[in-house]
Order: sequence, then structure tokens, then C-alpha cells
Amino acid sequence: MNRHGRKIRIAGIAFTVAAFVMAVKAQQQSANAVPAGNSAATANMEQHMDEMSAKIDSMRQQLIDSQKEMEEMRAELNDLRRQVAGKDQNDAENTAAALRASVEQLEEKSDVLESEVRQHDQIKVESASKYPVRISGTILFTSVLNSGNTENIDDPIIAMQPQPGAAQGSLSATPRQTILGLDGTGPHIWGASSSAAASVDFFGGIPYADFTTAAGLLRLRTAHATLAWPDRALTMAFDSPILTPREPTSWVTVGEPALAWSGNLWVWAPQLEFSQDLPARLRAEFALIDPAAPGATGSTGLRTPDPAETSRQPGYEAHLGERIGLGSHTFEVGAGGYYSRQHYQNGQRLDAWASTVDWKMNLASPLEISGEFYRGRGIGGLGSGTFKDYVPYDNYTEFKGLDDEGGWGQIKWRFSQVLEANMAAGEDNAFSNELRNSNLLNNQNVYLNLSRNVTAYGNFVFRPRTYLLFSAEYRQILSWPISGAANENHILGLATGYLF
Repeated sequence: MNRHGRKIRIAGIAFTVAAFVMAVKAQQQSANAVPAGNSAATANMEQHMDEMSAKIDSMRQQLIDSQKEMEEMRAELNDLRRQVAGKDQNDAENTAAALRASVEQLEEKSDVLESEVRQHDQIKVESASKYPVRISGTILFTSVLNSGNTENIDDPIIAMQPQPGAAQGSLSATPRQTILGLDGTGPHIWGASSSAAASVDFFGGIPYADFTTAAGLLRLRTAHATLAWPDRALTMAFDSPILTPREPTSWVTVGEPALAWSGNLWVWAPQLEFSQDLPARLRAEFALIDPAAPGATGSTGLRTPDPAETSRQPGYEAHLGERIGLGSHTFEVGAGGYYSRQHYQNGQRLDAWASTVDWKMNLASPLEISGEFYRGRGIGGLGSGTFKDYVPYDNYTEFKGLDDEGGWGQIKWRFSQVLEANMAAGEDNAFSNELRNSNLLNNQNVYLNLSRNVTAYGNFVFRPRTYLLFSAEYRQILSWPISGAANENHILGLATGYLF
């Protein structure tokens, strides 16, 4: 705006000068036409001319000053242009750096998308039914450092008493906890979509051959065959009980889930499940279950009927869960129940039962709290009861169901999409007053003589890619016999996995 004003003022000055010059010429012509005798008029004219000449000189000086001002303005304009050019260069460099970073991100996303496209375009695993089958799994290597004795150095569950003169502790590494899975999608039947899934690992024992102690035998983990309608589902499953839907997070403990026999009811068993969605975000589940018998199999390795199967009726399970949303927070709560009949020698019978409460709460975007609590009797087959369903008395002639309670809780903190931390603790506590007066008091078997098991751990899980993970974990196990002090084991564990 100032530059335009100055230009207008200069043009006005030039126009005024030109007008004065023309006026002077006209007056000179008029003066020449005046008679010579009129001296007074001539004197007045000369005076007037002098005044006009002074004004013209003043205007010329103003014009010169304006020209100087214009030159200064041009210099300032050139300086501004040079500054703008330099700033544009810096902005261009910053913009180029930002564009390079964006291009790298886009290239990475493009690689992921291309991989997914190739996955979808590749020839699928052919099945006899011609319906699609997908292979998945986790190649998992774990290494565990134990400070004391334990029943399984790769996946410690209980702490054992030190043996005099024997070496204490161990360091192990194994791929036994690797998981392989198959998922299949079938046709629609009676308005329901059909699907099936199964997973196996190599935690089924150690081969009886030389140089294979770090390897393992193939074992079925879980299996499902499902018919799913929009609001209900029917499933034949080999999985954990439906009354305990939560599970703590650990990649070091996979062969048997984290906090197994320390408050986590987990034992995989055959089940026939039915679920129904109800109003108010409720979900009801009911199942028939064949619970496993606690303890080792017979020497022949063949299946013989356990006390629950001898009753010739299944166990019964039920669970009711609700999902509550409060703004950006989500709360999931549930309650479950279990009942089964067990038959023993001499016509003795035992009614096994359990009641559970479970929860999962997202209190903030990075914070999650979850866990469960149970109280029951004769529930060693569900992964509690310190490996026992019953307590024998009077030289094993009388059997009574063993009362038990326990549970676990976990705090999960997600620092980012690739890093999280978990802290958890659990306890399985059989009623000691029932054990102290039993025939198990002086039993040397570490499982039969166990009355309480407590485990606590903390871990970090780092997943720089969705298919790659690293985890480090510290765990402590305290195991109490029926009489005496607790046995202790401190554990450092590392896990590296590739998911596909």
C-alpha cells in the first residue's frame, strides 16, 4: 500500500511541474505582447516569474527525493526477495524431509498390503471339501533360568524342595511351546455359517531317544467345530471351561497357560457348548463337559474311566456375561457355575461344584485390569484344587471332596501399539484343615502333598511388527506342602516368536 501511494505522489508532482512550465511559457508570450512603456506590469510579471521558479525548484527537489526513496524501496524489496528465497529453501528442505518420511511409511504400508494381496492371491491349502483352509501359528523359542528345583524346567508350575547334595537351578532353551493351527470355513447350514479350528503344540512329553531333551511330542491343544447364527452358536470344543473366559498374558508360559495351578482354571476338556446373545449386551452360555481327572495317566497309557466318567453323566457348566460401555471405557463382567458327579470305590459319591466371577475393565486407553475368582469343591480336574479332587481318610477307605478357592488378577499397560507391560499374580489354595488330618500328610508325592501354590510375574512384550514378538519376564513361585515352609523358585524367562 505504501509503495502505491508513493508512486501516485510522484506522478502528481510531475504533472504539477508540467502545468507550471506551460503556464510560464504562456505568460512569457503575454509579456512579449505588452507595450514597452508599461514597466510596472513588467516588474510585477518578473516578480511572479521568480516566485514560480522557486516553486519549480522546490518541486524538482521533491522529485529527486522521491526518486531516492524509490531506489531505497527497490533495495529493500531486493533484500526481502533474497530473504524469502532463503526461507523458501529451508521450507522446501523441511517439506522434502517430511515427504521422504511419508514416502517411507507409504512404502512400508505398501509392502504389507502387497504381502496381504499375495497371501489372498496364493493358492490356498486344498481340502477334501474344497472349502478354504488357513494355516496359522507361532514359532516360539523360550529360554528359562530357574533359581531352584521345579517339576518342568521349560514351563515351571510349582517349586520343589531342594535335594541335599544335588545341584540347584537350571537354564533351558526349547521350541516345544511352538503352536500350529488350522482354520477352516464351511458352507451355510440351516441359516448358520460353519467353521472349524484346531491347534497343536510340541508340549506332549519328551521323546524316548538320545539328544532330544529340548524337543517335544506333538499334542492337541484346542479344537472347535461351530455353527454360528447371528445371535447364537453351537460348538463342539476341546478347550478351557466356559466359566473362565479370561486368561493372563505371558509368552514365556504357553505350554500350560500363565498362572496354571495358581488361580487360573484352564484345563482343556471335551465340551458341547451353546451360546445365546440376550438384550442389554448379555451373553448366556451353557455346556456339557467331560472334565479331566487330575494326576498322571496309567502305566499303559490307555484311557480308563475317571471318577467323573464312572458316574455315567457329564459335567454341567453355565456362564452369563455382560459388556458395559461408559463413554470411551468398557467393562466386561461375568459369573459362572459348574457341577459334576464323581463315583469312587465302595459306592462313595462326591458332588463337585464351582462358582466363578470374572472381569475385564478398560479404565483408560492404555490401562486394562482383568482377572477371576473361584470357590469350589472337587475341582482338581479344572486346573485347581492343588492337583486333587478329593481327600482320603482312614487308610484310603473314605473319600471327601477337597474344598478350594483361588483366583488371579492382572494389570496391563500399553505404552504404544508395539510395547506393553503386564503384572499378574494368582493363588490356588486348598483348605489346609482338610489336608492335615488326611492320609496325604506324609505322602512324598509333590503333587499330592501340595496345599497351596502362589505365582506372581511381570513381563514386557515388544511387537515391532504384527508377526514378530520379543518378551522378557520375571516370575516367582511359592509352593507350600501340607506341613512345613514354602518352597521357592525365581525365574527369568525370554521368548522370541514369529507369528504367521
